[in-house]
Amino acid sequence: MTADPFAGDPRAVKKLSTALADHQDDIRRGATKVARTADDAADWTGASKDRFAATVGTIPPAAQRIIGRLDAAIDVLDTYADAVQQMQDEAERIRASQLTTAIDSAANVVALSSATTAASAKDATEADGRRAQRLQSDADDLAATAERLQGEWDALVERRAAADRAAASGLSDTDVLGIAPSYAGSLGAMSDADFLAAVAGMPPEVLAAQDKSVADRLAWMPPETVQAWWDGLGGRGSAGEHSAAQDALITALPAVIGNLNGVPYWARDQANRLAAQRAYAQAEDALRTARDRYTKSIGTAGQGAAGHALGDALERRNQLKNFTAGARTTLPLDESTPRQMVTFHDEQPPLGAFSVGDLDTADGVSFVVPGMGSSLADTTQYLRAAGNVVLTQQQGGSENTAVVSWLGYEAPPNAATTGNTGVFGESYAERGAAKLAEDLRGFHATRPDAQLDVVAHSYGSTMAAITLHDNPDLGVHSFTTLGSAGIPRDIPNAAATHAEHMYAAQAAEKGDVAFIGRKYSMRLDPADGFDGATRITAFGDHGVNIHGLLAGPGTNDRGYLDLGTPTLAGVAKATAP
Repeated sequence: MTADPFAGDPRAVKKLSTALADHQDDIRRGATKVARTADDAADWTGASKDRFAATVGTIPPAAQRIIGRLDAAIDVLDTYADAVQQMQDEAERIRASQLTTAIDSAANVVALSSATTAASAKDATEADGRRAQRLQSDADDLAATAERLQGEWDALVERRAAADRAAASGLSDTDVLGIAPSYAGSLGAMSDADFLAAVAGMPPEVLAAQDKSVADRLAWMPPETVQAWWDGLGGRGSAGEHSAAQDALITALPAVIGNLNGVPYWARDQANRLAAQRAYAQAEDALRTARDRYTKSIGTAGQGAAGHALGDALERRNQLKNFTAGARTTLPLDESTPRQMVTFHDEQPPLGAFSVGDLDTADGVSFVVPGMGSSLADTTQYLRAAGNVVLTQQQGGSENTAVVSWLGYEAPPNAATTGNTGVFGESYAERGAAKLAEDLRGFHATRPDAQLDVVAHSYGSTMAAITLHDNPDLGVHSFTTLGSAGIPRDIPNAAATHAEHMYAAQAAEKGDVAFIGRKYSMRLDPADGFDGATRITAFGDHGVNIHGLLAGPGTNDRGYLDLGTPTLAGVAKATAP
């Protein structure tokens, strides 16, 4: 296929160039605004300042790099637009000359034929002969002109093809894209070590532009490989002290780095907070749109569907709102106690985990796994329960612990309010078990020196038991069940969980409905004759009288992890390093 010198609209190309220049101005203004904001935050202190400074510090250099690439793109587009306009003008001239030559040639053929006939007649005159000769000379000149014009046209076609190639090459050059196309295309064929080195060398804006395959490959890297790679970028680091390369990865790939086992938890915390805040802002926008659509649908056939969509949007917004509020909810601890957003998966439903305590330095870390009906909308409640465990551990002499509120699986809905009977089966537990195993394995690989414990409530104990049974390499110190909905029968004893120790607490049936889950599922009660499990009492002056981990404010009820309960004391003792 040959190039067409007439193709394209130079004015449209110029318009695109102008739009890119306008975009440069927007970027400059944005970078200036960010710089002013950074100055305003100079008096901040603590982890919030560190996280903010780490993120903001990457923006001005990235803005300058993008502006430079836009400059390169603008130069390519302007050069191309000028060349195309010039070639279109030349094409007009050549085509007009070819048309004139074709018309003249056609007239010449007719005249030459007549003149040749006249010159060949018996009565031909000398003038007839000279006329025929002149017309033949004109014919030769016209043929030469046509050949010259065709040569000019062919040359113009070649010039247009060259200009197209130059523009395509220029727009895909490293000066525009920030990474050589051949290099980007070879990422998939690289060894893990070369791939990680290449990714580490990319600026944030280039990383963010990579396709999903790059993020997917990072996500499937073994934790040990990831840890060695990250440490090679500037050590383990901390929220306040780490390398520019680590900053770039957090900023460009928050959804990947935030859930990448092997990356230190301070970095995952920064990345997940970025990703969660973005998701929350998007959920707010989606809720406004859903409300507008519902309002417009009132009285129409679409009102029912719009109402369902509004309900879904509201539920998602509330889940993300509560999850992001985990950083601010009041806990019974010193305000300096770290909190880390351990994971965040922007799915439907959204999933995540939040810790009280520093997972990078804690001597012991416990994962608290919730049960039926739990979601990110319960984050602050579970963080308060985690705070109670940490406080009680501190009171017992264990000063350096962390507790993770792990809301990383889709729990079965509340059977009583929804009619969903998933709590009586194992499908939710089996799906969740793979997710829990991944996070426990990632922690154990990253912090093999730390004690790892699992505390599971209600249906969470069903799911956690499957996790531990199916993954004997997780290195779990203790497994504690609270108000268990039952352990599957193919896990007949504590030894089958592969935890070093197993404990179980169960409140009286009149206050705890967990027995219903065990009865209709035919699962085993870990607090009643389960071989190898040590029972933690739930009775006494401050005994547990409800199924939940925490009772609501202003009541005389007590949940399993309420302050002062024997179960909280037992959990704190079982999980203390």
